[in-house]
Amino acid sequence: MPLGREVPDVPLGPKVPDVPPTIRRPPPETGPVDRIERSILAELVEPAEGDPRAVRHVGVSSPADTPTCRDSRRSPDGGGPDGTDRPGAEAIWRDGGWWRTGLRYIPEESPGRSALPAGGRPRPSLHRVVEPPDPLRLREPVPGRPCPDCRSREATRPCRCGTGGGPAGDCDRCGGTGRRRSALRCATCGGTRRLRRTVLVTLTDLRHRVVHLTWQAGVPEVTCEVATAPGGLTVVQLPERYRLGAWARVFGVRPEDLAEADGGHAVPRELRDGYVTLPWPGADPVGEYVREVGHGLAAGRLVVTAARPDVPPLVELIRLGVGLDLALHVSLLDLRRHTGHPLRADGRYWSVEVRHRDAPVHPADLPTRPSLATALDECLTHLADDLAGLVPADPGVPLPVPLSPARGPVADPVPALLRLAAEHAGRAVTLRFTRAGHTAHLHDGDGIRQFDPPFG
Repeated sequence: MPLGREVPDVPLGPKVPDVPPTIRRPPPETGPVDRIERSILAELVEPAEGDPRAVRHVGVSSPADTPTCRDSRRSPDGGGPDGTDRPGAEAIWRDGGWWRTGLRYIPEESPGRSALPAGGRPRPSLHRVVEPPDPLRLREPVPGRPCPDCRSREATRPCRCGTGGGPAGDCDRCGGTGRRRSALRCATCGGTRRLRRTVLVTLTDLRHRVVHLTWQAGVPEVTCEVATAPGGLTVVQLPERYRLGAWARVFGVRPEDLAEADGGHAVPRELRDGYVTLPWPGADPVGEYVREVGHGLAAGRLVVTAARPDVPPLVELIRLGVGLDLALHVSLLDLRRHTGHPLRADGRYWSVEVRHRDAPVHPADLPTRPSLATALDECLTHLADDLAGLVPADPGVPLPVPLSPARGPVADPVPALLRLAAEHAGRAVTLRFTRAGHTAHLHDGDGIRQFDPPFG
């Protein structure tokens, strides 16, 4: 939010009886962020008399969390932003306006006080004096039911150290408590312990466009049968509004550019094209689709980014790897012949990796990214860690001197790699670039076969 933009400042509604008289409520006013900051500082709550647990900070939960607000949260002497011993205040941006409230402590004997941490030391507990109203966007809770395969009510399981009569005090799994977290997630619910009947999918370009899709089980839809899975199960395709690949065109990107916002994982083909396998004849297609999409989503919500990564051309990364005397492996797997088969992966898959200059090409190094841009983005994301891992552990081993040879620009290898991968469809092709030149490698079964480079 720009600093000069005028935003409405909404008070906290009607007066609440349990608000201490020390709360000051200035009249509503409209102003920029710096004026809102001054209003927040004016509403700080005085701590209780003799309270030794004075936590001094100001929390601002808003999209206008400017550097001015962030820098003023703590003073150099450890006190509040205005040099006082007040606990703090908070401003919440909700429904197009600011809701301001002071913060206060919850006495130790009061119910609802947070439990002590593992070390036994009390953790400072600040709570809002007045809770703002629920957002207007909130509707009915997402319907669902408990998972029938999660028999335990807790997220922990009995530890094996207790089979001998009691928990072992030196057990590294449970710490002597006899209960440990399960290493495996439930295959039915994905660890969420609930089966949702509604899934909310949010697509965004991370700038200004957002689309929310609500898929609810039990909604009758016209589907078409596209294939038969092993065991005689029917595979159907749902209408376009259930296909994220169709929504990608709304954002002006390719279906391969869609990725999960949490982790950046590529959206699977079933979700891009709306394919679902029916477990029995007459099953609800939308219900089975919702169950597959919502698997492992605790809130029944999936956020998908529809934006092309902003990455440099491949030749720039080749020039960087050669200049650092490293090897750059660029792999491509062409599976476009599976386009008409919904049960098989299709399209092209890429990988770009920085390796040691003497590292060979391994048969297990198969590409997994659906586009070259996402492969470059992944390589650049982990580039700092990869370079640090390539530093010799022996301090006596010298590092190569960075070098950028003064010669013509590097030829773009993408067209030749696309042609080579199409000639060897179904098998990955890897181009390896070093200071000594470039070589081509074909993943042939469980081995690697080197052949003449496709370009000069």
